Amino acid sequence: MTLKTLSLQNFKRYASFEMAFEEGLCGILGRNGSGKSTIFEAVFFALYGEYKNKELLKTSGSEGNVKVELCFNINEKEYTIIREFRGRVMTAYASLKCGEETTTTGAKEVTIAINKLLGMGKEAFLHTVFASQKELTALSSMKNDERKTMMRRLLGLEKIDKIETMIREVLRDLNRDIKNDSTQLMSEEALKALHVEQVSKEQTLKTLVAQLKTFEAETQQIKLAHESAKTAVELQQKAKEAKTQKAQTVTKAEQGIAIHQQQLKNLDEELIALHVKKTAYEKELPLKAKLVALDKSLNEQDNLKTAYFKKDALEKEQAQLRIDFTNRKAEVATLSKEIEPLETIKKQFTEQRTTLTQQKATLQSIEEAMNAIKTHIATHNAKIAETKEKVDGITKLGRDSACPVCTRPLLDQYDNVLSSLTKEINEGISKKIDEATKSLSAKVEQYKAQQKIVQEAERIYNATNTQITLLTSKTQDLAKAQTLFNEVETRGKVNKQALEALGAIVYNEKAHEQLKAEHKTLKAQVDELLKLEALIATIPSKTTALSALQKQLETDQAQLKEYQKLLSADTYKEEIHTKAIEETIRIEKQKEAHTEAMHKTALEQSNIVRDIEALKKEIERDTKLREALKAKEKDQSDYVKLKEIMVEFKTHINARVAPRIGEVASEMFVRITRGRYQHIEVSPEFDFFIYDNGIKYPIERFSGGEIDLANLVLRIAISKTLGELSGGGNIGFLAFDEVFGSQDEERRIRIMEAFHTISESYRQIFLISHEMEIKEMFERVVEL
Repeated sequence: MTLKTLSLQNFKRYASFEMAFEEGLCGILGRNGSGKSTIFEAVFFALYGEYKNKELLKTSGSEGNVKVELCFNINEKEYTIIREFRGRVMTAYASLKCGEETTTTGAKEVTIAINKLLGMGKEAFLHTVFASQKELTALSSMKNDERKTMMRRLLGLEKIDKIETMIREVLRDLNRDIKNDSTQLMSEEALKALHVEQVSKEQTLKTLVAQLKTFEAETQQIKLAHESAKTAVELQQKAKEAKTQKAQTVTKAEQGIAIHQQQLKNLDEELIALHVKKTAYEKELPLKAKLVALDKSLNEQDNLKTAYFKKDALEKEQAQLRIDFTNRKAEVATLSKEIEPLETIKKQFTEQRTTLTQQKATLQSIEEAMNAIKTHIATHNAKIAETKEKVDGITKLGRDSACPVCTRPLLDQYDNVLSSLTKEINEGISKKIDEATKSLSAKVEQYKAQQKIVQEAERIYNATNTQITLLTSKTQDLAKAQTLFNEVETRGKVNKQALEALGAIVYNEKAHEQLKAEHKTLKAQVDELLKLEALIATIPSKTTALSALQKQLETDQAQLKEYQKLLSADTYKEEIHTKAIEETIRIEKQKEAHTEAMHKTALEQSNIVRDIEALKKEIERDTKLREALKAKEKDQSDYVKLKEIMVEFKTHINARVAPRIGEVASEMFVRITRGRYQHIEVSPEFDFFIYDNGIKYPIERFSGGEIDLANLVLRIAISKTLGELSGGGNIGFLAFDEVFGSQDEERRIRIMEAFHTISESYRQIFLISHEMEIKEMFERVVEL
């Protein structure tokens, strides 16, 4: 396998990067952090798709997908592998092409295909192709145990150790389980006793099954006899019920005839009594006409009483209306006289309002004049303050100050200006303020006098307004009094007409009461007569009912004779019924005893079946334990054999790996040292020795440069041997990361000569370094 091209997008520090891999010894040079090691991390990621944290894989700040595309050749065929992390969740995607044909897709599927294509897994590939300065120096500087561990890790022998450990753990668990399971097995005597007990119980079960079948046959016979006895009892019961029903029918018919006979007797007696009452009714019949006449007279007396009391009420009301008429008339006259001055007072009120308005206007004009004078005084006071401020300013400035009017320097006019300003304050403005103050005092006195005049006018105005309000209220009272007067007058006229219509009324209350007493007595007699009339009206219907009842009695008596004949002909016997019941009870007791015995046998059968099942489960459990124990013993035997095989395999690998590493390392070491040293030996414990003139010496005996070369060829030999063991003999490139370390120039040159020497065995060798001084030693250089 040789690398051809590599393309990166958003991979770690590379937002976009492309590189072609040439054949020969190639130096990948750049300062620390320039991304040199990232190139082979990308190669490893492209092949095996493994990265611990895919979030750290992405270029910081980028938004696109992570993409790595690697092109490589195997056996003259070109392969292209693409791996991506897509989207925000970084979903893995991969594809593998052979030439232009896509052969595999899917992240896991491509990894499996690469394992098959290269013939090795990721760890074997990593240890075969890549090496670092740390590994080279560690080969000789480590202690024996540490070196042995490192070599086993590089060669993948740790997996064999893990398998051996796993086999030991499994064997330990199997031994423990076999020992525990053996203690849970029954003895042969106990197992034989269980089988004997099972056979005995199965025999007992057969006997019980036969007994149950006999019980079932007997149960059927008892059931038939019981059903027959029950049928006989039911027939007797029905016959008894039929005879009882016939007797009840005869009794019911006899009772019906007795009732009808009593009803016939009562009805006959009622008709005789009604005929007697009819005779008495006919004698008292004139009372009805007398009550009608008395009703008419009583009605006339009631109407006369009503008219009498109505006239009395009207006369009393009329007397009260005369009094109300006189009072209302006097009230109207009084109110009319009181409101006569209202119009005159209203005219006075209008004049007073006009006068008050004029007086208020005069007061306001005086107030305005006072305010004008106050404003005039304030203005002059402001001028005095302004002038004094000018005097103070000029005094402070002195004779060289500017004129407050023309702004020119005062000089000789200084005293004149000060004198002029002082005179203006004392003689001009102050005099005007004194005159205005005297004028203001006069106006204040005038304002006070006018204010009293306005107050008096307001008092008179308010008093007049109050008087008008009072008289206006009395006007409303007059209207109400006039309305009441009119109503009283109208009602008096109406009452007078009603009295005239009633005329003279003569009413005798004593005669009226005597008439009501007579009517009450007669009304009671007539009510009794009406009740008697209703009873007499029932004579025809009761006569008809008497005839129908006589016919029904004859029919009932004939029917009774028929019922009595049927009852006499009934064949039911009480003693036969009793014997049938006793037979049924006897069979039921027999059935209960038989059922109890059958249930007891069934319960015994169920217990036997349960015991047999328990025995079978116990025997089955022991059988399964024995089978499981045999399986574990077989597994134990197999793992013991596997353990022996792994020991032999380790011995074989150790015997083969160490000599092969020594053989490959010796061949390269002889060429690099130009025959100076003949052989490098690798012991089974992975200790290193160099032969000098045929004598074996530990590697620590030699100089630093010679140790560096020995470490280099040993690491390459390990890679080559590992490739052969893994089946990956078609790997055609190696990559070394910072193998120069802190070597001096002479050692670097010797290491580079060594790489040139072994480049014949590999088509591509890549050296990663931050040492720019060795640039000229490479056939090809990639600077980052």
